[in-house]
Amino acid sequence: MPEEKEKKKNEKEKAPEAPKEMPKSDSSEIEEGKTFAAIGYLGLLFLIPLLAARDNKFAQFHAKQGMMLCIVGIIAFVVIAILSVVLWFIPCIGWLIEIILWLALFVGWLVLAIMGLVKAFQGEYWKMPVLGGWAEQLNF
Repeated sequence: MPEEKEKKKNEKEKAPEAPKEMPKSDSSEIEEGKTFAAIGYLGLLFLIPLLAARDNKFAQFHAKQGMMLCIVGIIAFVVIAILSVVLWFIPCIGWLIEIILWLALFVGWLVLAIMGLVKAFQGEYWKMPVLGGWAEQLNF
């Protein structure tokens, strides 16, 4: 019996942490923040909800994710631009890889931005894959 308790105790200690819960907001706060939350996914316009809706948790949640999407998109753009210079000197295959990289960046950004817009207008908290976790770590 003591061995079983010890095993259960060890399993509990090794169990991964539960994901951070979504912030709680009342329906009036969500309704007031929908437009600001959606604006947060439109590139550099994420600054509008970050500055204008500081007291609205819903708008801040989506604005932070929009900010992460924008920052990561800019970084990816610069990296692909640098790779494009190198790939330009590799005929056919290099050009094909370059086109695929640009297309993947554009489609990936567009899909995440549209999903964020839709979820914001629906009044839902939606955590983006990877970027949502990074956005949660922002405290300002």
